[in-house]
Amino acid sequence: MIDRSALERIENIGGGVLLGKMIDILLTNAPQRLAAARVGETQGDLKAIERAVHSLKSSAGNLGAMQMMEMAARIEELAENEEAEAIPPLLDELEKIWEQVKELLEKERKGLES
Repeated sequence: MIDRSALERIENIGGGVLLGKMIDILLTNAPQRLAAARVGETQGDLKAIERAVHSLKSSAGNLGAMQMMEMAARIEELAENEEAEAIPPLLDELEKIWEQVKELLEKERKGLES
């Protein structure tokens, strides 16, 4: 679910402090971005969905959450192509993936504090 080599690269660049900050950013921002995507879905605002998942895609990729990154990219592409009907089940899947990623990142974050 998380590519450890991505976390190690960040840690090699800026130590545990940088890795901790990047994890904290995703842990804080992902729920907001997912909520924004859902609001976009309910309002039929594909641009809002596109913006929300684009941000998730980048952050997830940086931290090695490749499945999350790929799902966000897929939703972003559907929003760009105005394929609104295909988005809701993928948002459901993205939220499930996020719950798994969140659990792993929280464990990683606690390990940095030790």
